[in-house]
Amino acid sequence: MLRTSDRMRGLMAAFPMWVRLLGGALLIAELIVGLRLATGDARPITAAPPARALPTPSAAPIDTPTPASAVPTPSPSSADLAVTRIPEGTVATLPRHPGRGSKVIGRVTDPKTGLSFAELGAPWRRSRPIGDGPVKDGRYNLRQTLRTESYGPDEDRDWWADIDSQHLWSELDAGDSLYDAARALLDDKQRSAFPAGTTGEDIASQPVRRGWLLARMMRMPPSPDGREASRELSVSIAVDTGRPRPAVLWITIPDTHEHLWPDVRTLMKSLKVMPV
Repeated sequence: MLRTSDRMRGLMAAFPMWVRLLGGALLIAELIVGLRLATGDARPITAAPPARALPTPSAAPIDTPTPASAVPTPSPSSADLAVTRIPEGTVATLPRHPGRGSKVIGRVTDPKTGLSFAELGAPWRRSRPIGDGPVKDGRYNLRQTLRTESYGPDEDRDWWADIDSQHLWSELDAGDSLYDAARALLDDKQRSAFPAGTTGEDIASQPVRRGWLLARMMRMPPSPDGREASRELSVSIAVDTGRPRPAVLWITIPDTHEHLWPDVRTLMKSLKVMPV
């Protein structure tokens, strides 16, 4: 703080206190002005402008993704079938049916699948490559057929027994077995080759040489067109031939020709695999 001399204190003693305070204040003001002039800083002292309030940025709206609606996983088509199944791993041997069955007249070999099996005689037609038989669906390699009945108002509809060889339409996925391959073919046949409302009952499931046999009894609803057949023994034999896809032999014979059901055992016992 500033100090005053003794002489100055004596001169100021005769004045009232308020005069001395006022004079001191004026003296201090003059000293401040003099110092500013001496240093060349004659800028007026102004109050600092109030700080401008900056707008607070509003938070950008966050787009919350709308959860995608769950797409139901389609059920396997086999679930739509009415089938009483023999579980995989359970062995049930093919029943022996009465009768002598058909005579064996030779062997046929399917070079595409590598299967070789018996060719049956009358009443079966001769085995032929697909494209030369009465039914052409573009899937089979060899087919032996038997017309079992003609029906309808004008008898213009035919029912057939078949012995067909083919490759399964796809390779087996990891974990799939030859049982799965045989079942897939029978499920496909029950859905596509029999009337709507057909029910199935697996009656045999057993290993065969390098493969698996699955037999199913198909029970068809009454026919409005007069078809006589009401049941059909349908058999699928899936075989590992060393090729990427299993080979499958399909045998199907209606109950109007039940005396030929022993042909299934004949074909099963004759089945061989040709070298790749």
